[in-house]
Amino acid sequence: MLTKVNNEMAVWRHKAESGEGAVRSEEMEELKRKMNAKVMELEAQLEAAQSKASSMEKVKSRLQGELDDLTIEVERVCAIFHQRDHV
Repeated sequence: MLTKVNNEMAVWRHKAESGEGAVRSEEMEELKRKMNAKVMELEAQLEAAQSKASSMEKVKSRLQGELDDLTIEVERVCAIFHQRDHV
């Protein structure tokens, strides 16, 4: 999405600089304002996604720790069971 916005800005900039688009200064400022608003919106979405990913990594790490603890406990219980079975 950000690439699309940047490409659109580049096209309009080229048209404005070449005179091809016959874009008035007011129109160019309005386009620039709209593009900047879209960039800010996309940056906010990116920041939210990065924050969510960071949160998910923390949850994953906590769950992995719990899984490791449970695996150790199961191995300990199995060892006790096998000792009792062979005694």
